[in-house]
Amino acid sequence: MKRMKPESIEERHSRKKREARRGVLFLGAILLPVAAVLLVVCFFPDTPVAAKWICAVSAAACILLFLPALWVLKQRYQEIEGGESDAAAQY
Repeated sequence: MKRMKPESIEERHSRKKREARRGVLFLGAILLPVAAVLLVVCFFPDTPVAAKWICAVSAAACILLFLPALWVLKQRYQEIEGGESDAAAQY
């Protein structure tokens, strides 16, 4: 049976960062195209004014929901670099 080499701290940190980035990219892959489609609907010529406003506000909400994800990613990077999750795993 083949023994696995223990994962170094740097490898674990890079894996955790990669996983955090994937989560934010996945959220962006959902929210940003939805916002784009909503903005396109705003420019259809026969769209009622109320529907244009609803689509514009919804598109802005999608974009604004993505901004906290970037802030959380920054916080997660600091947490990974600080070693809080490594320290918590020892308990």
